[in-house]
Amino acid sequence: TCYPFQDSNSWWTVKKPGSQSLQLDSPAQIVKDGDLIELVHGSTQRLLNSHNVAAPVTKTAQEVSGFINNSFPGHQTWQVDILGEDVGTAWRASRHEVKLIHHQTGSVLALSGKRLPSWGYHQMEVIAALKVTITSDAGLVWR
Repeated sequence: TCYPFQDSNSWWTVKKPGSQSLQLDSPAQIVKDGDLIELVHGSTQRLLNSHNVAAPVTKTAQEVSGFINNSFPGHQTWQVDILGEDVGTAWRASRHEVKLIHHQTGSVLALSGKRLPSWGYHQMEVIAALKVTITSDAGLVWR
């Protein structure tokens, strides 16, 4: 879920898949177009996850959630697709817009354009779109 403005829940840490540490490497490893990453939520430390469960409002899309290590395997790996750049281009978060493609299902992280009900505080619904039918990149592009 998200609001249309930045708040403390907008902060995520990018890490290598499978790495247990959130400490920075020295020298820092550059994330490039085409790389696989995991996203760790800043305040909850949960991994951004999607799987073959319907989103709460948009039933034709996959749910996106913060993964808690329990009895089912996590699907928290995302591929970076920097818009307008070649594979291998270094990702500069302040300059590039990206699409995040769910590695396990091929779906794309997106805003559905719908609001959650009161239990979700009317935040915007974030989904993993199985078939991209959105006509513009507006709901698919992240910074």
